[in-house]
Amino acid sequence: MWLVVIVSLVILVVVYYFFIKNKQYKVEGDDFSYKSKDFLLSKTERSVYETLCHYINHKKLRLKVFPKMRLTDFLWSPKDNRNAYLRISGKFVDFLIVDKIGLKPVVAIFIMNKDNRSKVLSLDIIEPALNNADIELIKIDSDIVFDERKIIDIIDSKLKEVCNNDNKE
Repeated sequence: MWLVVIVSLVILVVVYYFFIKNKQYKVEGDDFSYKSKDFLLSKTERSVYETLCHYINHKKLRLKVFPKMRLTDFLWSPKDNRNAYLRISGKFVDFLIVDKIGLKPVVAIFIMNKDNRSKVLSLDIIEPALNNADIELIKIDSDIVFDERKIIDIIDSKLKEVCNNDNKE
């Protein structure tokens, strides 16, 4: 008899604890305050974006640049393998260059920010995923993001390589 009373008290305390804990995190009403950010891209991202757009427009290439692309937005993973999806979920590239006509991914660009450890570590997942999908990855060191000439040289050589490979197929 006493055992039933003690077990009941323990259950009651546990339920009460979780009730109080959940109530603390719930917000009453729909009074969420959202505000538009003043910018979509950081200063370094903006510099690279403008360089990419200028290069593509100047060369009259049939390409388009999309900033901040999640891998799950442009990489397919099998529905029966949820782990494959979860592995790339939350990972992103700074820019994705796509063919303007079919929006087929051509090149992914990743800015190597050595100060952001988690971003650099995400490359261990991003690189193999892009290799499997036959999407070229360009890594740009954060030290050269404001050097338009160096970025253009890197982009130019990679895009020529990718376009030559596409023409062979």
